Amino acid sequence: MGLKIRLDEADGRWVLVLSGELDYGECAAFRVTIDRILKHAPPSVIVDLSGIEYLDSSGLGLLLSLSKDYGAHGGRLVLVTNESVDSILDLTRLSGIFSCASTREEAEEMLGTAGL
Repeated sequence: MGLKIRLDEADGRWVLVLSGELDYGECAAFRVTIDRILKHAPPSVIVDLSGIEYLDSSGLGLLLSLSKDYGAHGGRLVLVTNESVDSILDLTRLSGIFSCASTREEAEEMLGTAGL
C-alpha cells in the first residue's frame, strides 16, 4: 500500500493526514507537501500519523527535517501517533524530539487551537 496524503487548511492550523507506508519510495510526494507547509508557514501544524502502517528511516528523516525547519520558523508542530509509530520513535530515541499526541483532539488541545 502506498502513501496517501491529505492536507486540510483551517484558520491558524493545518492538518496533514498520512496513511499507508511512509518509506523511501514515497518520500518525494511527502517532501512536496512539506515544502508547501514551509512555504506558507501556518502558525501550527498537526501531522496525523495514526494511519501509518510502516515508517522507515527515510520517512523518519523527513519528519525530523520538517520539525527542525518548522521550529526554526517559529511554528508549532504536533504528531498524532499510533502504537507502531510510538514504537519506532522510542526505539530510535526520538520520542523526546517530537511533541506527540494519541488523538487529533489531544493535539489540538496541545496547540490551544481546539474548535478552530
